[in-house]
Amino acid sequence: MDIINLDEITSVDTDEIVKSVLDSGEFNPTREMGSILPYTRKVGVNDIVPEEYQQKLMAIDLTMSQCFWLIGDVATDLINSVNRTRSQELGKLISKTDIFEAVGFFCHRSARAVRFYYEAAHFFPPVVRNKYDVPFNVYGIARWVKLPELLLQLASENPMWSAEKVRAEYYKQMGEEVPVRESKEVPDSGAELEQELPESTAPSMGFKNVLLSKLDHTVDDLREIIVKIPLPVSTRKRIGDVIYEIIDIEGEIRRET
Repeated sequence: MDIINLDEITSVDTDEIVKSVLDSGEFNPTREMGSILPYTRKVGVNDIVPEEYQQKLMAIDLTMSQCFWLIGDVATDLINSVNRTRSQELGKLISKTDIFEAVGFFCHRSARAVRFYYEAAHFFPPVVRNKYDVPFNVYGIARWVKLPELLLQLASENPMWSAEKVRAEYYKQMGEEVPVRESKEVPDSGAELEQELPESTAPSMGFKNVLLSKLDHTVDDLREIIVKIPLPVSTRKRIGDVIYEIIDIEGEIRRET
C-alpha cells in the first residue's frame, strides 16, 4: 500500500477527495458533527419534555379540547332555546354577549373565550369533530378557510405539526398566498387560541360564513344599544321584531348549507 505524502497534496487533490466522500452518500456532515459535538444539534421538544410528561400533556390537551366543545355546545343551546323564551319572561332582550358572560361566569372563562368556543362548536357539527382528531385551536383556524376539511385532514395526518405549519401547508396546497392576519390572543387560562380574520376571496360557502358572522354581530350590537337609548315602546318592539327576523334569516341560511 502506497503511503500518502501529505506535503504533496494540492488544493485540487483536496477538492477531489472531499467531493468523492460527499458523492458517496455515506457521509453526512451534520450527522457526524452532531454525534461528536452534541451542542451543534438543534434541541427538540423530545429533548426538553420526557416521554412520561409528553403522555400526560397530550391527555390534558385532549381533555381540554373536549371541555371547549362542551362549553361551546352549552352556549349554542342557550342561544337557540333561551334567547326568545327567557327574553319574553324577563321583558328584556338578552344578547349573545350576555349569554357568553353568563356561561363564562360558571366555568371561569371570559365572554370572548366563550364566544370563540361557541363559534367553533356552532360551525362544526359532532360528525366532523369525531372525524378529525386534532386540537381545538386547529378547528378555530379551519373555520375561516375555503375548504375546512382539507385543513383538518392535513392536521390529522401530521399530528406533530403546529397549527401555524398546518395553515401554511394548506395554503401551499391551495396555491395561494398565506393571508396576513392580526393575531388575537384570548385572555384565558385555557389553551392558546387565535381567531382568524375571514378571507375576502372565499367562495360561496365562505361568503355565507362571513355573512352569518356579520349578522351575528349586528344582532349583538342592536341588543346592546337598544337598552341604552330611550325609545318609545312601539319603536323598541319594532326593533325587537327586526332582531328576531334576522335570527330567522340566519337559521334559513344555515339550513341551506
